[in-house]
Amino acid sequence: MPKLYIFAIGGTGSRVLRALTMLMASGVKINTSEIVPIIIDPDVACGDKTDTVNLMNQYSRLYDTQAQDGNRKVEAFSTKITNLGFPTDYVMPMGGKTNSSFGDYMQFGSLSDENRALVNMLFSDENQQTDMTIGFTGNPNIGSVVLNQFSESEEFTLFGNSFAPGDKIFIVSSIFGGTGASGFPLLLKNLRHINPSQQIPNAAAIQNAEIGAITVLPYFNVESDNKSVISSDTFISKTKSALSYYENNLNGLNVLYYIGDRERGQQENNEGGAEQRNEAHFIELAAALAIVDFANHSYPTSQTTCYKEFGIQDNINDITLRNLGSVTYTQLARPLTEFTLFSKYFHEKLPESMSQQWISDYSTLIGSPIYDDISQLTSSFIRWEREMESNHHARRFTPFILDRRPSDVFGLAKGIPTASAFGVSASNWDLFNHYLNKGEQSRLANQHGKNSEGKFLAHLLLGTQKVVSKKIKF
Repeated sequence: MPKLYIFAIGGTGSRVLRALTMLMASGVKINTSEIVPIIIDPDVACGDKTDTVNLMNQYSRLYDTQAQDGNRKVEAFSTKITNLGFPTDYVMPMGGKTNSSFGDYMQFGSLSDENRALVNMLFSDENQQTDMTIGFTGNPNIGSVVLNQFSESEEFTLFGNSFAPGDKIFIVSSIFGGTGASGFPLLLKNLRHINPSQQIPNAAAIQNAEIGAITVLPYFNVESDNKSVISSDTFISKTKSALSYYENNLNGLNVLYYIGDRERGQQENNEGGAEQRNEAHFIELAAALAIVDFANHSYPTSQTTCYKEFGIQDNINDITLRNLGSVTYTQLARPLTEFTLFSKYFHEKLPESMSQQWISDYSTLIGSPIYDDISQLTSSFIRWEREMESNHHARRFTPFILDRRPSDVFGLAKGIPTASAFGVSASNWDLFNHYLNKGEQSRLANQHGKNSEGKFLAHLLLGTQKVVSKKIKF
């Protein structure tokens, strides 16, 4: 099965990767042997990027505990995430002195008088003084200069070494900022037109690969801040300019997905760095589904680009599973419900279930590194869901009741009815433990886990699947 390389550009790219990792953890099916994320973002300390990298590392450690063969009955953690071996995990270095001002990066001071005059026509004093340590801060003209260098990097050669005929490429970017708007068309150009003098391995396979992309239109505003160069007032004009350019200059793209929202809430105005941690948004989840769609279908010709958009069944501001289209509902309803219940059990009930029979085989794992990975990833999953239902968003994704409800554990999915478990007297979390204690789960866990850590994770996942199949009517 071919690999899928995902170039995630800027903060939006990292947030969509975060959503995709959550979907893969929950078991949303994606037709690829492995995902190879490549993050392109000059903002070294970007909080969104740091969180996503940490999440993917946790996911990979949990994936490595699982047996991935034809007998696997669990979809969660079944898609590999591959690190190409970049110096900072999945992040492709920019090259050059991107931890400086744009003027220093371009060495304006050493230019001739004629060239300096030309540069002053193209870039304002404000552009030249821009601190690139925190990215391009909404300046695609700066980004287009810097990002055009990455195809000459050692890391691009490393990407070529890994690529094989039949592998696919997907590009994630926003259109209303600086990094994404400039990086997307440049990346596509460099992938389709590799300079022979660069001697990139597997260049022909890369140039002929299926390439898909999603361009994310404005879906939030930022708070007004006179000290910041980023302003929501410019988002639409930047979008129009970029779309006009894309219309005539995106050559060789097999499929292009568009997504955005006229209903826009407000995020904090952080230009970059560790403080840039936007609350998760449903648009990012839907953008991640575009990656799934691209992996699950074939788009063999790049001569005529296929265009796709995403929509929900009901135009409402509080979206539940029932408001999704039938295809999206089928993709998401069971996996998200199962992993939400799995996460809630892990934090709400597991700590007081240590005397249960099923856990006796795993008692030495409590507090181990793998236990901590499960704890942190499930905490991140619930936090991700809570962020999507934040009041800061104009349109919220609110499919679950996330607060503790020990007397109605299985009624967590809004609008999804529950069923009675015939022949079993236990209910709620006690019913959950009842299914975990069944010998069948131990037998299957032994098949699914490569080691005791993997068996522990598989046992929990298999028990969750069983109880959901008995108690929740999708």
